Amino acid sequence: MMLKKHLSPILLCLALSLQSGLVLANSKEASSSASAGAATAKLEAFVVNLSSTERYLQLSMALQIANAEVNDKIKMFMPKVRHTLILLLSSKDGDQLQSLDGKHQLMEEIKNGVNKTLDLKERDGVTDVFFENFVIQ
Repeated sequence: MMLKKHLSPILLCLALSLQSGLVLANSKEASSSASAGAATAKLEAFVVNLSSTERYLQLSMALQIANAEVNDKIKMFMPKVRHTLILLLSSKDGDQLQSLDGKHQLMEEIKNGVNKTLDLKERDGVTDVFFENFVIQ
């Protein structure tokens, strides 16, 4: 119990210090969960209040993208992409996100939201979402 009280501020500080912007990587530099040969775009960490109670979500993710040209489009529209994702994430209830089905649904909503923001179809834009960090407190 004592560890949990000390861990929360530490995680929050870590999340806020990770605001390093967009990191683009090919499959050699990306996490092993990415498909071979597919490019990924790693987004800076998100920390948002969830819609119910006094809980928050800390989330780091990488987006698998269809081709390298999508990297430039993501960079160009980053403020709009982050805005879309913050609205989506903060609309969620912690109980929704606890289950595996809830996480899979969120992955689909993120993929669809980013593709809509970039005005791309799934096959031409974001093809998958990889959670690198997912903490609800």
